[in-house]
Amino acid sequence: MQRSDLSRVAAAVGLPERYRYWSGHSRRRYLFSRALPASGADYEDAVVIAVRAGEVVWVGEPGAAVRCPEQTEDCALFVHLLATSAEERRRIIADLRPARRSLALAA
Repeated sequence: MQRSDLSRVAAAVGLPERYRYWSGHSRRRYLFSRALPASGADYEDAVVIAVRAGEVVWVGEPGAAVRCPEQTEDCALFVHLLATSAEERRRIIADLRPARRSLALAA
């Protein structure tokens, strides 16, 4: 269950799409900043999420293959810069990781 909320402060200063809160499976909220698609790997010690149509489709650290699956224009990258340790980043990644969908075989 990931959910996105606008930052009221960002909206008040005219930057509503720049900062967003994402809620994880634990219902904790994490503040993310929108990043340029090509710059996701540039943020050291961050958690990066790829979002398409309001859904988190990828989450990880910058050293991983930061990209939007099937690169499309409707995919956006956001970075969380407030994690203070590698352990905290791993916890946040696990909390925000998209739930696996069950697959059914065609009959």
